[in-house]
Amino acid sequence: MVSTFDAPQQEDEVVLLDSAPHPAADTAEPFLVASDRRVVLTYPIAEADFERFGPFDPDDDPFCAVLFPGTVFHRLGPPGDEDLGIHPLTAQGLRGYSAHEVVNSSLCAEIAAVPPGAMPVATAAPARRHFVITFGESTFECVASDYTVIGVFGAGEIASREAFALVR
Repeated sequence: MVSTFDAPQQEDEVVLLDSAPHPAADTAEPFLVASDRRVVLTYPIAEADFERFGPFDPDDDPFCAVLFPGTVFHRLGPPGDEDLGIHPLTAQGLRGYSAHEVVNSSLCAEIAAVPPGAMPVATAAPARRHFVITFGESTFECVASDYTVIGVFGAGEIASREAFALVR
């Protein structure tokens, strides 16, 4: 079984993703829509990114939607910001309220080592990239072939609708 809480190998290197908005440090929760091999994550963006991804109306509550195609593993759950220190990638630079990629990921290596017949055919193709996005109450991790910010929207309902449309 693949576990993101196993101690990471020394090769894990956490880098910030500049092209993905930083999550907002508020109470709005991320929203996840997934199919067999495609995941879309929506979340409120940090006010510091409003100018970069805007413009927005004063009454907007901007959310982004990020697509992860070719996903072979994903999870959304603890730890949150207050207990992020328990995550094994914290020592490699994992930060709160940020989007990251783990280069030379031990999790990717662990998944690649699973014998081809042990995984369903739909997930047998190797994904090579490990992404981690940290929020106030949770952390999102996935191993996928890539990521794309599909849009930044004025409200969470719009971002969620776009997420459902992409996963169908």
